[in-house]
Amino acid sequence: MRRKRKNKKIIPLNLKSLGNEISAYPFVEIEWLDIEGDAGWSTTKDLNKEKLPTCVSKGYLVSQKNGVTRIFTDYIKSKDKPTFDSIGNTTIIPTSVIESIKKIK
Repeated sequence: MRRKRKNKKIIPLNLKSLGNEISAYPFVEIEWLDIEGDAGWSTTKDLNKEKLPTCVSKGYLVSQKNGVTRIFTDYIKSKDKPTFDSIGNTTIIPTSVIESIKKIK
């Protein structure tokens, strides 16, 4: 029996159930490959040995659709109810460069 391979780049998320309660958003850690460039002189041999840097981002997962993963790290609590009004410190990552994503809480 073959096991279905899990997609390490996607966390299932019911977008309709998300609202303005922070507990509905999974807190995730994402490892993703970044672009690197160098304007100095080099050789093609040296260039072929170069590796991409791996970045790590943590935050509340908002969505993963149309090839884009969106997270935020900060939010403002509502004064009168257990919800949030605004978010800040947002990050948008192309899902294709994600090496792994995992729920932290």
